[in-house]
Amino acid sequence: MSQNEQLTVSLLDYGAGNVRSVRNAITAAGYQIEDITCPSQIANAKVIIFPGVGSYGTAMNILQEKGYVEPLKEYLKNHDRPYLGICLGMQTLFESSEETFNAAADAATRTTTTTGLGVVPGKVIKFDETKMTVPHIGWNGRIAHQKSPVFGGVGGEEEVYFVHSY
Repeated sequence: MSQNEQLTVSLLDYGAGNVRSVRNAITAAGYQIEDITCPSQIANAKVIIFPGVGSYGTAMNILQEKGYVEPLKEYLKNHDRPYLGICLGMQTLFESSEETFNAAADAATRTTTTTGLGVVPGKVIKFDETKMTVPHIGWNGRIAHQKSPVFGGVGGEEEVYFVHSY
């Protein structure tokens, strides 16, 4: 049995992500999939993939309602198990985001932010529309701050595809 067949990937579907394409990719790579349907599964996961499309605030509210926030923080605390956050799944790792703000806040300044998982220091902010087209869509280079197996098949000078505003 190959290593791919032995590994089960836990898929965190919060209800608004690009789950079908991610599920197809995991299966095509030969891995087993376990859908996370309760908080206790997070503690036992060997690998978590969290794909997400949509609103930061909605995603965080759903994670909170389902009781996933604290187990995710615990899973990520020691950096000893793989986690792949795709789009919103990556953004929720930060302390906060200005994407979703309280309607009572000043809409012009977006002074109120939504709290995230707080695993990565910093706030997710919108790209400056005076410096680039938003949403940012297209092939671009990237700056690797550390090695990652995620980019194992991508050369240092190769471009990758982006679609995002934050």
